[in-house]
Amino acid sequence: MTLTLQKEVVSIVLITGILCILCVIVGNQIKKSNPLEKPKGIVFLGVSFVSKMESNVETIINKKYAKRLGPYVASLAAYLLVSNISGLFGFHAPTANYSVTLTLAFITWIMVQVVSIKENGLKSYLHGFIEPFAFLLIPNIFGRLAPLISMSLRLFGNILSGTIILTLVYSFTSYISSLLLGVFHLEMFNFIGPLITPVLHGYFDLFSGFIQTIIFITLTMVFISNELPNE
Repeated sequence: MTLTLQKEVVSIVLITGILCILCVIVGNQIKKSNPLEKPKGIVFLGVSFVSKMESNVETIINKKYAKRLGPYVASLAAYLLVSNISGLFGFHAPTANYSVTLTLAFITWIMVQVVSIKENGLKSYLHGFIEPFAFLLIPNIFGRLAPLISMSLRLFGNILSGTIILTLVYSFTSYISSLLLGVFHLEMFNFIGPLITPVLHGYFDLFSGFIQTIIFITLTMVFISNELPNE
């Protein structure tokens, strides 16, 4: 029996390490900056990003949770965006691995349950499984688990499908290139791929990656907001 690492493991470690180092650098720069002066460079980017995430939390949830959930939403957005577009830099996208998307969705799901229990009480939370009738216990349990499955599969499916499509395009263009160059007895290389794939990378890596990031963090905030009492 042999153990083999999944191809995304290297990307997961590298991307996580790069983001951690970047956070430390930005944090140190913010500590050294003068709060009375207008932020510049990397400090401006860091402050603007965090402020934008906190503003989104305030808009979708409320101000009470903005300070507590803002850092999580910002971290989630940064990791997802970098992971989704990592294919542009020759990495295997971590979010094309279901264990990654399931883990991220599970963290969000746990937070939703914690907020629900904290705001409504454990008794009310458990009673919700038998509302409006006790025989709906099983459907209510599946209803609680549905966000976990839908969020993880949506992100995984969209990123993986883009990866598969681009792989097929590169294989096809490589085959066509070899046929054309073979006629002239030239050295084989895929010269057609770079001509048509930049547009596809722009859609499947940049556009789709950005959209899936927005969808995931928005759903995270919406599901948490649904557990809060109406103000």
